[in-house]
Amino acid sequence: MSNTYVSEKRYIHRLLSKNSVSEEVLIVTSYDYFLQKYDLALLLKKYKEIILIPHSSDDDYLLNHTVRPMLDKFEKIHLVTNPQYDRRNRVIYELVVRKNKSIRINTVYDFCEKILKKVYIPDDVSEINPNLLSLPSFGKRVRYPKKIIDVCISIILFLCTFPLWILSYFRIKMQSPGPIFYYQERVGMNNEAFKCIKFRSMRLDAEQNGASFSKKNDSRTFSYGSFMRQTRIDELPQLINIFRRDLSLIGPRPERQVFTETFDETIPYYNMRHNIKPGITGYAQVMYSYGAGVFDARHKLMYDLYYIKNWSLYLELKIILLTAVVILRKRGR
Repeated sequence: MSNTYVSEKRYIHRLLSKNSVSEEVLIVTSYDYFLQKYDLALLLKKYKEIILIPHSSDDDYLLNHTVRPMLDKFEKIHLVTNPQYDRRNRVIYELVVRKNKSIRINTVYDFCEKILKKVYIPDDVSEINPNLLSLPSFGKRVRYPKKIIDVCISIILFLCTFPLWILSYFRIKMQSPGPIFYYQERVGMNNEAFKCIKFRSMRLDAEQNGASFSKKNDSRTFSYGSFMRQTRIDELPQLINIFRRDLSLIGPRPERQVFTETFDETIPYYNMRHNIKPGITGYAQVMYSYGAGVFDARHKLMYDLYYIKNWSLYLELKIILLTAVVILRKRGR
């Protein structure tokens, strides 16, 4: 990503592109937490400059002493607004129009879905995303092709990876005596619990201090366990879950109830991800880097809900291809 990062006085953050051929400038007036490195890299190919205006307790100073002189430099502006900051948006719009400059406006809700290919999840549980007033479960038009893909690819994967099952059996036995498989209760479709099956990659005492998120380069794994996690070999037994109809090949990652209960309370629309079957892999898993906790769960939810809302055969196959790339590059968690 060829750009420079500049902090503008007290509030404004600017990203300057060196490669964009466009003269248009992007101004985001809503809180910018929904943007990650991948998004910024994409946007810097489309815009000459990106200006992020985060939350402020002093909008008058921000608009009059920072934004107003900045607008004099730009002729074409793409303004991304959030209805929460209606006054701020009106002031910027009036400043631009008064100077006879070109402007186009999108809400942050539409901008996320159309440009970034994810759904905007508010930071505050009191904020409503009008694009998420309803999110139906998959109908027959989606369920049937997904079921065909699930069964066909699962059978092929099982036959092709059977030698890895045998190898993993002996390597686990050698390095960490105990059960080969690890059964963990996860939350599935309609909030129903099921037993998720994996090759055991951690020591038997991994959770003696209680449930916790797994981590990148987790110290609780043994040598072959760490390799399995990097290459996703530990996920292979979840093919059994697909045959049991607990899981789909593609879908939101199933989480443990102890975590989903917390996320339901702190992340708007989180429970909507349970409208469909969870998956071994998913859009969030290939688009968002490893992370744990509420912040990362919110970011992953943006991709999960986009997948549910905008499902297509093309998107399904794209996720399968991207998953293969992740595995080959050993970018597993």
